[in-house]
Amino acid sequence: MTLKKTNAPLVTIIVPCYNVVKFIDKGLESVLNQTYNNWECIVINDGSTDNTENEIKKWTNKDQRFRLISQQNKGLSGARNAGLQHVKGECILFFDPDDLLDDNCLKNLTDLYQPDIDVVIGKSAEVYNQTTTIIKTLEHLSTTNEVLNSINFIELALKTPFSVVAWNKLYNTKFIFSNNLAFKDGIVQEDELWFFQTMYLAKNIIFNSEVTYYYNVGNQDSITKNYSLKNLNSYLTVLESIYTTYFTPETNKAKKLITGTYILKFQITVVAAFFRFVKKNKNMTFKSEGIALIKNHLENFRITEYYHINPKKSKQFELFIRYGVTNPETAFKLIRNTNKKSILKRFESFYLKLVTENK
Repeated sequence: MTLKKTNAPLVTIIVPCYNVVKFIDKGLESVLNQTYNNWECIVINDGSTDNTENEIKKWTNKDQRFRLISQQNKGLSGARNAGLQHVKGECILFFDPDDLLDDNCLKNLTDLYQPDIDVVIGKSAEVYNQTTTIIKTLEHLSTTNEVLNSINFIELALKTPFSVVAWNKLYNTKFIFSNNLAFKDGIVQEDELWFFQTMYLAKNIIFNSEVTYYYNVGNQDSITKNYSLKNLNSYLTVLESIYTTYFTPETNKAKKLITGTYILKFQITVVAAFFRFVKKNKNMTFKSEGIALIKNHLENFRITEYYHINPKKSKQFELFIRYGVTNPETAFKLIRNTNKKSILKRFESFYLKLVTENK
């Protein structure tokens, strides 16, 4: 498919805010500084207890393209969903106010947009605090500025992972609303489910080639910095939603295999993240409860077949299917050993299997 230049679409930027008084000015300034001018910015004050709302009002008074919505605290999903209810634009961009947009973010993304593209995926970079000094770029497809279609984007994400975040992606508003998409309330890993849903349903996507978003990894107040039992529960809720809504009813065998493999890979990631946290935090209080949650999940949402990505992944899938339900910690250690390049891993793997099978 070739790109055809369209009239500049109105872009709705949705900014969820909760106690971000330290960041909001620089964040909204990066919106105001956009070289592309056809935008509206919906800023949701999600029950902040600091001076966030008054800071937002300074910007609504400064430029009428900023709009304030105030509500009782509903969490990130609830704030974004409130923004979705007020969208006027042809395209939607989510932006977290402790980050920064590149001055050319909207120009870069809208240059690639056309009405039959569902998602334009921007390139993101990690920075420390609200700066533009890049630490590293996030995972991004190397094929850029070229419309991708007639492929399974979940399979693409399995083969060549790219960023699962909701922000820095320009969504076609018609695509979002025609598929009744919204963020799931009550969880803290809402981006993971949103990413799966959008990539599962999308027909045409395109990746840009320039960094358009600066993700602040220095904000220690971010929910992504504080792992808890709620994080684990949220991850499992996302997995169960994908399993129930997309995997179970799927009748196309090839598509079902891809979706199942995505779930299996995601399950391994969740289990690994939990046990890495356990290893680093010896005094954690919810290890046994967490293990019980994982085992219950794996018993009820099993994946036994998978798509062959590469030999290493297949080995990891095989180990997880064999040992995950009975002893997820051992399964994690065995999978971790597939990353080692030492003869010792053979003895360790043999020992771990022996311990598991004798339990």
